Amino acid sequence: MLKLTMMVKRQPHLTREEFDRHWRDVHGPLVSSHRDVLRIKRYVQTTPLDKPEIQEAIRAGRGALKADFDGCAELWWDSFEDHIAARSTAEGLAALRELMIDERKFVDLSHSQLWYGTSREVIPA
Repeated sequence: MLKLTMMVKRQPHLTREEFDRHWRDVHGPLVSSHRDVLRIKRYVQTTPLDKPEIQEAIRAGRGALKADFDGCAELWWDSFEDHIAARSTAEGLAALRELMIDERKFVDLSHSQLWYGTSREVIPA
């Protein structure tokens, strides 16, 4: 399986609540509406737990950098080839364009990170 992971930062003019509301209530359903044409097998949104003291304790306990993202998006496809094939049709390109236009409304891409990867399942579901 191919996985796209995005560590996202919100647009500077949005509060964390506004960002999360748009991501959950607008963008999530929009991605779902295009899942078949884009051949998306799974989509998960993860938001940071709003417990600063716990976040600092886990960071400090491991000597890690402060997590400075508003969320993590994960999308799965059967393969890289399947992912590319979905983007090679007029319908797929239109769906992708619609998602990217919406994404720019709430995600600051210049301060976000994204990458393709494959997963190793260590503890099965």
